[in-house]
Amino acid sequence: MNPLIKTMPNVKKFNDYMFDVKQNKTPIMLSGLTDIGKVHMAYSTRFYGEKPICIITYNEIQAKKIMKDLAFFGEKVEFFPKREIITFDYLAESKDKLFERIAVLNNLQQNKSKIIVTTIEAVMQKMITKEKLYQFIMKLKVGDTIQLSDLKERLVSLGYERYDLIEGKGQFSVRGGIVDIATSESHGIRIEFWGDEVDSIRKFSIMSQRTTEMLETAEIFPAYEFLLETDISTICERIENKSYTKSVYEKVQEDIGQMKNGEYINKIDKYFDSFYEQTNTLLDYLNDDFVLFLDEIEKIKNRAEAITKDNENLVQDLIEKNKIVPTGLVNKQDYLDFSDKTKNRQTIYLEKQDIGFVDKQSMHAKRNGYSFSYREVNFFRSSMDLLFQKLQKAINSSKQTVILRRKRRQLQKINRNFSGKRNSKYDIRKKGR
Repeated sequence: MNPLIKTMPNVKKFNDYMFDVKQNKTPIMLSGLTDIGKVHMAYSTRFYGEKPICIITYNEIQAKKIMKDLAFFGEKVEFFPKREIITFDYLAESKDKLFERIAVLNNLQQNKSKIIVTTIEAVMQKMITKEKLYQFIMKLKVGDTIQLSDLKERLVSLGYERYDLIEGKGQFSVRGGIVDIATSESHGIRIEFWGDEVDSIRKFSIMSQRTTEMLETAEIFPAYEFLLETDISTICERIENKSYTKSVYEKVQEDIGQMKNGEYINKIDKYFDSFYEQTNTLLDYLNDDFVLFLDEIEKIKNRAEAITKDNENLVQDLIEKNKIVPTGLVNKQDYLDFSDKTKNRQTIYLEKQDIGFVDKQSMHAKRNGYSFSYREVNFFRSSMDLLFQKLQKAINSSKQTVILRRKRRQLQKINRNFSGKRNSKYDIRKKGR
């Protein structure tokens, strides 16, 4: 067990807090935390509460920092990025972000996700409903009977594209009675038919094309979230029935022509509300047992309001330039919508210090709050002797001390220097800060 986690039950205040968590008390505020303290408390809650967690922060830089710190505890951490909404047409669209997002959503659907880090912007964005996204999951087993033409149609409906030879995620190929489906960047599922019967299912390496595992069953999940919930003709009719200025209408007709020819992926954000009549956000995809952690609610609120304002300005600019306004820009939750959704979930606020009035939810959390005392000790950077004195004092007082650094060589240097001053070895961890 990680030493930082092992000692937590010795702290009475932490035990009181965990009692409230296990009783599903919400909302709760934890204050007095440093950046590493916020991560420490979130993971300790995950470990002792035995619940999956989702940490929502105010921007991607902070999200990546949280992920690096969480890596110290050795459990898989997933990042759910925002969707890039582009206001102009593009020919070669990148699906990297879509693949990153669907990987998290698919893991959630299978109850595999335990720690998710995301941003308020990603949480505010609307997407296809969970019900629609997963209504056509394919479940195959050896001995099943299915026509090859039906299998190909279902793969296309799940967002897979046909290639002569698969090279990466979201692709499939057909060679005689063998169907290869790339389920990740490195691995795929190979289904071999005998007539219309599934004769074998194998997991294989895309690079070597060699089988890595024989399977009895396989589930094929969506390749990305932009699935069609109805036929493209109906979608084009919805788009055409809206009102536009004359010059914009001409551009809309061009888009409709391209969509009818199968080029619709880069049009979805532009006509989002015509593609999806009902929508969800990431919070709707989280199971009920997830604990939400809000990293500095005032910064989250400020960022959410700035996003809304920036989008309003961008929409006005596009209108003035007589361009099509992507409905993906305006079809977003605002901060109040987000705050309302958190009311139905166990929510814990992570704060460096006590905060003033932000909203009613945070004030409720403050009344249920716990104040901890974390502090950073960067001043040791210039005086190793002072660090050694502090360590020796802690050892003499029978206190357990854990030193965290981002780089292993820095820890090795501290260990060598301290071992030279005192004939003992100390546990040097690989990751941390």
